[in-house]
Amino acid sequence: MRLLAALAPVALLVAAPPLLGCGGAPATDAGVCAGAGVCGSRYCVAGRCRPPSDLPSPIDARRVLLPPADLAVLAEDGGAAAAPGVPDAVALGHAGAGDVVLLLRFTPTFGVDADIASAFVLLEPAPLAPPAERALTLEVARILEPWRSETATWGRQPRLSIPEAAAIVRRRPATPLRIDVTSLVRDWARRRKDDHGIAILAPGSDAVGAATSMGISQGAGPLLEVYVR
Repeated sequence: MRLLAALAPVALLVAAPPLLGCGGAPATDAGVCAGAGVCGSRYCVAGRCRPPSDLPSPIDARRVLLPPADLAVLAEDGGAAAAPGVPDAVALGHAGAGDVVLLLRFTPTFGVDADIASAFVLLEPAPLAPPAERALTLEVARILEPWRSETATWGRQPRLSIPEAAAIVRRRPATPLRIDVTSLVRDWARRRKDDHGIAILAPGSDAVGAATSMGISQGAGPLLEVYVR
């Protein structure tokens, strides 16, 4: 698999910046949001409706950034993502490609006893790409079977847990998207035998889709952002 050296499992430890709310579309799930005024008495922060006391990036936590140890893009219908390998960018939610599943496996650098405050998959928009026609809801699931990017295809993909709504991609502005995967990363400490990474699912329902960089020739590509106390 031809991935950049940036995909090597090397962690970056930096100071934890504040995670700010985002504006745009109404929520399609009780806990998932993409803008102010949709969470009642709570606040939309990092894609979730949260009470004011719930800080997704505590000031006493350190921020760990992990590139994927392996990455695969599976598309239901045709296109570069339908075959093994990783395209430079993927239009998540594009009706022409059908449903898309992004498979991610990470190698944690923090110990199994680490106190995980929060964790997010970061997706970066492809530069100069047109926006989607409407807001798109992405789902997240746990990968339950071993897989390799060299052999994974739409017809030969690993079994997943039941997907859950996890994030809403806004039309504008095109900014990096945080997908909350805190519960999945916390489960890694349990060393479950059926835990083989994180899957991001995008139903193909938009004429344009949200173009997302895979980090092959430009951009950082998907990253796992973990806040560890």
